[in-house]
Parts: sequence; C-alpha cells; structure tokens
Amino acid sequence: MRTIEVLVTVASNGRLLINFPVDMPAGEYNAVLVMEDQPTQKHTQASVESAQAIFRQYIPASRKLSEELIQERREEALRE
Repeated sequence: MRTIEVLVTVASNGRLLINFPVDMPAGEYNAVLVMEDQPTQKHTQASVESAQAIFRQYIPASRKLSEELIQERREEALRE
C-alpha cells in the first residue's frame, strides 16, 4: 500500500480529475480519497507569495529578469 499526495480538480459536472504520478503501472486500483473542506486557491496564493518572498531575498524587485533575458536573446540573435 502506498500513500500518494496529488492535486485533484473537481469539474463543474462533478468529474474528478487527478494528476497521477507516472511511476505507477497502468491498471485498476482500490483507493481511498480524503479531501480538504475548501479548494486550495487560498493555499496556492500563499505558496506563490512565499516563493516570491524567497526569490526576493536574492533578486531585488527593482531588477527585471524578463528584460535581461530579452536583451540576452537579442544579443545572441545579432551574433548568429
């Protein structure tokens, strides 16, 4: 028996969509599903904010990494 934590989506038609790990062999399984009372949207936003805070410890908000990447790509294109 394995315990697998996965993100699931409940569609408006009641279907349950599961992003299952690819290392499981195909086939039918008996499973028990335990779900939180609320959707994870609040948790997702908190996770994003936490990741941004960690990122900002190393890269200041004033630095625009997207612009730096675009500039690097332009310079590479000119060298080709």
